[in-house]
Amino acid sequence: MYFHFSWIAIGVVVTLCLILVLKPRKPFMSNLRGKHVFLTGASSGIGLEIAKQALQEGAYLTLVARNSERMTKVAMSLLKELDCSEDRLLVKAADVADYTAISTAVKDSFDWRPIDILVNNAGVTISGLIQDLSAGDLQTVVQTNFLGSVYALHAVLPQLVLRSRDHPVSIVFMGSLASLCWLYGNGVYTGTKYAIKGVAECLRLELAPYNIRVSLVCPGFVNTPMLNAADNMDELKAGMQVASFYNPNYSQPADTVAKIALSGIKRGTFLITTTPLLGSILIILTRGYAPSESFLRNLVEASLSGPARIISYLSQAKIYWDLRRLHRMYHGSQ
Repeated sequence: MYFHFSWIAIGVVVTLCLILVLKPRKPFMSNLRGKHVFLTGASSGIGLEIAKQALQEGAYLTLVARNSERMTKVAMSLLKELDCSEDRLLVKAADVADYTAISTAVKDSFDWRPIDILVNNAGVTISGLIQDLSAGDLQTVVQTNFLGSVYALHAVLPQLVLRSRDHPVSIVFMGSLASLCWLYGNGVYTGTKYAIKGVAECLRLELAPYNIRVSLVCPGFVNTPMLNAADNMDELKAGMQVASFYNPNYSQPADTVAKIALSGIKRGTFLITTTPLLGSILIILTRGYAPSESFLRNLVEASLSGPARIISYLSQAKIYWDLRRLHRMYHGSQ
C-alpha cells in the first residue's frame, strides 16, 4: 500500500512539474500596437531597425539622437517607407550623456503621450588597446554607454512606475555579448557593458513590486558601422579574431537583431541573446545569481555548466597562446 502511494505521489509531482515547464508562458505584451516607445540611438543600426519594426506593429515612437537634422530626415524616410502618419513619431535632439538634455527630452516625450517602453540603445566603442586610447576616448565611451543609459533611466523611471499601475511597462538596455565576456581590443566598452548588466540586475529586483519588466539585449557582432574601425587595424583585428571569435563575414544583420530583441521584450525575458550558439554558451558561463524565467532553461543550464567550464578553461589557454604568437609576429621578440 505504501509502495503504491509513493508512486502515485511521485507521479503527481512529476505531472505538476511538467505542467509548470511545458505550459506556454503568456507574453508580457502581446504586441506593440498603441505602445509608446522611447528609443535612444535611433538614427542608424539596431536602433533604426527597432524603430522600423515597432512602427510596423503600430507603436508610437520618440526617436532620440544627437543630430536633430539627420534624425528628422531618417524619421521622414521611415514614415514614407511604411506609409505612416506623422503623429506616430516625435523626434528629439539630445546627447544621452547630458542629463539636462535627456531629461528635457523625456519630459517632452511624456507630455506627448505616456511612455510604455524605454529602449536605451545609444552606444559607441572606440577600438584600440587601453594604453593606446586617449583620456577623451575613455570619457566618450563611459559617458555614452553607461551614463547615457543611467541618465535616461533616472529621468523617466518615476513616470514609468506610475504608468505600470494600469499598463505593462518595459525597460530595455542594449548590452552586448561583451556584457557577458570580453571584447578584445575594446576593454572600456566591455567594462561599460558589464556595468549595464549590473544595473539591469539590480533594477530587476528594485522593480519587482511593479508591473515592469527589465530586459538586457546581448547581440554579438552586428553589421553596423560601430566596429568598422577595427577592420583597419590589422593587429587588433587579428587579436579580436583569436580572443573574441570576430569574423565580419558572419556578423548579423541589424534587422535580425531587432526582430529577436523585440520578440524577447514582448515576452518579458530578462536576458536576450541574438546568437543562438555562442550566446547560449556565454549565458551558461555567466548567468550568476539572476536565473532565467524558465524552470526548464535553468535546469538545462545547470546541467551544462560543468562541461562548459572545462571547455572555457581549455579555450582560454589556447587564446593566451595565440595572442602571444600574434605579439611575436607583429613586434618580434621585444
